[in-house]
Amino acid sequence: MIYSPILFVFVPVVTAVLIYLFKRPKLSLIMFVTQIGLIVLFIFYALHLKQNPDDALLVFGGWNVRFAITFYVDQLTLIFVGLTLLMWLVVMLYTYKANQLETKFLFFLMFLEGVFMGLLQTNDLFNLFVFLELTTVIVTILIAYKKSGQAFRAAIYYLLINTLGAMFFLVGIILLYYVYGTINIQIILSEIHLHANSDVVKLAYIFMVGGISVKAALFPVFTWLPRAHGVAQSGVSALLSGLIVKAALYIFIRINNQMFLGANYPMGEVFFWIGAVTALVGVSFALSQKDLKQILAYHTISQVGIMMMGLASAAHLSQLGGLLHVFNHALFKSLLFLGAGVVIKTYHSKKVYEIRGVMKTMPWTAILLIVGMLSISGAPLFNGFVSKTLVKYDFKYDQTKMFLFSLINLGTVTSFIKFSQILFGPKKDVVKESNIRQHVGMSILALSCLVIGLFYIPLGNNILGESLSYVDLLYWRNWFDYVLYIALGFIFYKFVIAKDFYPTRKLREVSITFENANYLFIIYLLVLSAFLFF
Repeated sequence: MIYSPILFVFVPVVTAVLIYLFKRPKLSLIMFVTQIGLIVLFIFYALHLKQNPDDALLVFGGWNVRFAITFYVDQLTLIFVGLTLLMWLVVMLYTYKANQLETKFLFFLMFLEGVFMGLLQTNDLFNLFVFLELTTVIVTILIAYKKSGQAFRAAIYYLLINTLGAMFFLVGIILLYYVYGTINIQIILSEIHLHANSDVVKLAYIFMVGGISVKAALFPVFTWLPRAHGVAQSGVSALLSGLIVKAALYIFIRINNQMFLGANYPMGEVFFWIGAVTALVGVSFALSQKDLKQILAYHTISQVGIMMMGLASAAHLSQLGGLLHVFNHALFKSLLFLGAGVVIKTYHSKKVYEIRGVMKTMPWTAILLIVGMLSISGAPLFNGFVSKTLVKYDFKYDQTKMFLFSLINLGTVTSFIKFSQILFGPKKDVVKESNIRQHVGMSILALSCLVIGLFYIPLGNNILGESLSYVDLLYWRNWFDYVLYIALGFIFYKFVIAKDFYPTRKLREVSITFENANYLFIIYLLVLSAFLFF
């Protein structure tokens, strides 16, 4: 059981190779057998770790732990591994019918899972970089899989800007190795205080969090994300938004909130404001869009900003809320992307103003989309409400922060009032493009949103080991606030957004070139350096 982390990496990779070599549609079904097997293995491994916590560290090769390749699986890693297994199963269910003959696509899909598992479990910084770059390359291939000119341009843009961030991350690793003589995350964590005031260590910190900020799509280095979502298959978009972006936030937690915690760098407020600006910019762009996938793409940026506002907080409950929102967002945003994909394929359009009558034409898909919209907007009874309530815990004594959070949430509600217009109208005579597997996958996500929204207290106690009793589902003020958001959002949509005024049109037309994205990245690094060094 102690070697289960190795199986989480190599079993998907071996499955991918078998699918590619034999090229038989029926053999491709082996990936479902593999995934169910991995989920069962995960359950037993999680129970094993609970009884044997010392087995969290796995050392390869019999080397001294300071220099050896190691895996480290703590509670945080377990949560992300479980989320990964669930998300991949859902995406397999969703995409299999369309791609069962595309053995190359299935190969890259399964191979990516193995690489991603390695990224989550590795305990040394260089292998973290290697897995990060492998993830970037495979995602680039999946983005460009349609082989259209637009897909190739978006994929190359994604590859170049993310490779730039990864290079700075690598330089940061080299600087840390120069000072500490190891790349073992746990050892650096215990020794970080010894040289924390060194300019070399500070520069390593800036390069590492700066590089990860690109992959997390923080402002102003988010420009790759809407391009990638616009051309990728819906299943790939679900993985990109639900997991790949979250990998960067996972690494941010490992680096900023754990490894450099003993350095006591005064960057909490800086990252709070970066998160707040990211959320505001993301929701502003989302409000201006007419393309369903672009609306969802920019909301990924906005929700990442909310996660950062929580993770950067000094209050434990707000940090916990940021972490929980990472998990919750993977569920409801993937649900929205997959549901939107079904609608787009059925109506042969991405335009929000051209699609009408989804509720009558595709009632179950409409219900699933409603669950996703209620979740992302923070409605009580759904998972988004739980994590957002925790995130704003630290803001209750700061009116400015609370106002910003409320403004972001109002923008989210308004945007999904706009999105919801596709549900209404007469039934359309169209050929439905969905299948039972797709609905099963999406229903799993919707059910997860409801289960977390209703049973968050026992789930918090048993999975997170934390009390979430601060969140009061029955408190009248929470219901009143949400109804108020709906009322104000409807007014704002009706009299501002629906009118599509000139500023809204100009915002929709904004396009940042790769050259300018590089300038923005340099400015971002300089801003971080100014706050840390001066």
